[in-house]
Amino acid sequence: MVGGKQDDNHPHQNCSNAYLHLLGGSATRTVPGPHPLKVVRSAKLIGVTVSDQLTWKLHVTTTVRSAAYRLYMLRRLKSLGTPADELKRIYIIFILSKLMYASPVWSSSLTCTQQQQMENVQKRACRIILGPAYTDYDHALCTLDLPTLATRHQAALVKMGRRGLLRHSRLRHLLPPDAPQPIHATQHINVVMPLKAPRTDRYHHSAIPSIVRAINN
Repeated sequence: MVGGKQDDNHPHQNCSNAYLHLLGGSATRTVPGPHPLKVVRSAKLIGVTVSDQLTWKLHVTTTVRSAAYRLYMLRRLKSLGTPADELKRIYIIFILSKLMYASPVWSSSLTCTQQQQMENVQKRACRIILGPAYTDYDHALCTLDLPTLATRHQAALVKMGRRGLLRHSRLRHLLPPDAPQPIHATQHINVVMPLKAPRTDRYHHSAIPSIVRAINN
């Protein structure tokens, strides 16, 4: 990964303060060329925080913190008498979008604790939107016509697989080949070839195996 600052007046020239990121590894590394190799324990790639342990703990922490910070917006608007339907729309645009950003990449690998941390942000938002009318989370979801975050994450995973990877010619190679049609009638037909049984739980719950299972199911 390349980091550093670039002169906007000379975008095509190498800048002296550029450096290369190495995710993990030893603290001191050398690399041929003018730029040093900076070892980091985490890095943000297109808005997604990746750690050298290949877990999503740091990403969940930063996402929950950022989304929870925006709940103040709902509280302020609620105090000014904004109707619930408008508050719901603001929540979807400014807060839910943070909780859903790039979710097919990381949502299938979340632990139960991490998933609950994400869900708690929506729970707090529902409490703010409904005010005294809030009784419990399930009733709030029904009243506001909102699915759980886990449901949204799963739907985004399926959409990514069926409408993205399967249909895009430049991304199709990320999935296994199409499954052959069965000779005899069957109740279940795989869309793509199932992957071999993963050796680790981490790989089993990672994005591509989860997308394959979602597509076939």
